[in-house]
Order: sequence, then C-alpha cells, then structure tokens
Amino acid sequence: MYISVVTVFVNDPDRAIGFYTGKLGWEKTMDVPMGPDARWITVSPKGEKTSFTLTKGGPGWSSDRVGGMLGVILEVDDVFATHGELTQRGVTFEDAPQMMPWGGWATFADSEGNIIGLHSPAK
Repeated sequence: MYISVVTVFVNDPDRAIGFYTGKLGWEKTMDVPMGPDARWITVSPKGEKTSFTLTKGGPGWSSDRVGGMLGVILEVDDVFATHGELTQRGVTFEDAPQMMPWGGWATFADSEGNIIGLHSPAK
C-alpha cells in the first residue's frame, strides 16, 4: 500500500502545471476531462508513485480553499542545496533554509499560493 494521490486545490490548472513541471522539474502524468468543467490532472516527481492532483472545480474545491499550508512535506537529501536549485528556477521561498533539531527545513509557495514544506535529514 502507498499514497497514490494528494489533492492540491488550484485556481489556474495550467499555471500550476507549469509550476510543478517547469520549476520543480516534475512530470505531468495525466490530464483528462472529468465532465464539462473539470480535469483530472496529476503531476509527480519523476519516477515516483505518489502524485498531486491539481484540482479546480471538483468536489470540495472553492477559490477560498486555494493557498496556505498544505500539510505536505517533500523529503530531499540537502535542503540547502535544493533551496539553491529551486531559487534559481524561480521558486519563491517563504523562509530561508535552516537546521532544526529534526533536520533541514524550509517552506516555499507554489504558483497558487499553496505552502509546501521541504525537509532533509538531521546530520
């Protein structure tokens, strides 16, 4: 068993696709219609099973639910190196990376204002 999909509410699905594929380097794994006003769009880190579904117009979606802390943390080898790489690609960080007792930590915003945690192991 594994986590297949995490829902991320967005206001502009195409802008969000551009962020996750262009700035994070993920791949779009699906983009199909789901009725007249919605699409099933998934993006994931290359080669990974877990994906985000970029949702607009689906169950539970409303524009006021877009943005803020998602409660999702991405694990990386080195939060400082990843911060540098992503900053060069145009990712906006909410705070600079720092070492905490539990490891390296930083947060960044996606194109829709959703905040995602970035963590690396304690050394």
